[in-house]
Amino acid sequence: MQNGYIKPTDVGRLMASYYMAFDTIKLFGTIQGSEAIQDLVTLISSCREYKDIALRVNEKKALNTLNVAKKHIIRFPMPGKIKTSEMKINCLIQAQLGCVLVQDFALIQDTAKIFRTGIRLTKCLAEFLQQKDKRNNFQAVLNAVQLTKCFRAKLWENSPSVLKQLEKIGFSMSSALVNAGLTSFEKIANTHGREIELIVNRHPPFGNQMKDAVQHLPKYQVSMVQGHRHYKAVAEVMITVVLKNFAELQSQRTAPDSHICTLLMGNSDNNLVHRQIITDDMLLRTGSWMKKLEVVRPEKSDKLDIHLLSSTY
Repeated sequence: MQNGYIKPTDVGRLMASYYMAFDTIKLFGTIQGSEAIQDLVTLISSCREYKDIALRVNEKKALNTLNVAKKHIIRFPMPGKIKTSEMKINCLIQAQLGCVLVQDFALIQDTAKIFRTGIRLTKCLAEFLQQKDKRNNFQAVLNAVQLTKCFRAKLWENSPSVLKQLEKIGFSMSSALVNAGLTSFEKIANTHGREIELIVNRHPPFGNQMKDAVQHLPKYQVSMVQGHRHYKAVAEVMITVVLKNFAELQSQRTAPDSHICTLLMGNSDNNLVHRQIITDDMLLRTGSWMKKLEVVRPEKSDKLDIHLLSSTY
C-alpha cells in the first residue's frame, strides 16, 4: 500500500498476466537457483494448471514402456513405475521433446493440452526468475529460457531433429534426415539439393527450398571485450552482437517478424549480471547491436558467461 492505494507486487502482476494459480507461483518460489533442465521439467509437471490431467489405469503400461526403454527414449527416466499424474505429465513432456511417437489417442490429446499450457508456464517461470531481486540463480534462468524455447519448438535444446522446425518438415522427413546424418542447419546448407531430395523422397526443387530456408535464418556472432576502465571491484565490458547475414536478410527472411533473442550474462557466483531482449528488427537496421556495461567483479573468479538464445530456433 502506498498513499492509501493498494499496488500489486511484480510477482502479482506476473501472476495476473499469465493467469497463474497461486500454488504455481509458490512452487516457482522454491527454486534455489542452480536447477538443471531436468529439475525444471519436474517442477513444471507439478504445476496446479495441470490438475485436470489424470493418470488412467489403462495408460500405465504405455507410459512405463516409454520410461524404461533401453534406447533412452526418455532423456531423464524416473525411478520406479509411473504412478502419479505428475509422473505421467513428465513422461509425456519428455516424449514430445524427444520426438517419440505416442500411439494412444488419449495420451496424444493430453500431450497437446500439456504443451498449450506449458508454453505459458515456462514463459512465466523464465520471467519470474529474471526479476531484479533474484540473486544466485543464473543457471536456473538460463535453463528456464532454454526450456521455454523447447516447449515452443517441441524439441530438446540440442535435439538432432532440429530440421523439424522448418516448414513442411514433419516427423518422417525429420527422422530420415537424422538417419542420414543431417542434424544441423549448417549441414543442410553444405549438402546438395538433389541429395536432400533423395533422402526425403521428394522431387526438385524441394532440396533447394530447404537450403534457401536455412540460408535466410538469422546468423549471429557475439563478442565481449573488457574496456579500459576497470577498478578493484568493477570492470567495464563491451558486448557486441552482429547479424552475420545482414545483407541477405534485407530481401528475404525465414524467421517471423516477431523473432527475438535473449542475451544472458552471468558470473562465477551464479549471479545474473545482465539480461537483454534483442529483436531481429533492431539488428536489421544497422547489422549490429552494442552495449557498454560496468560489471561487479565476482568473488570466485573474473569469468563471465554470455549466451544468446533464440526464442524460436
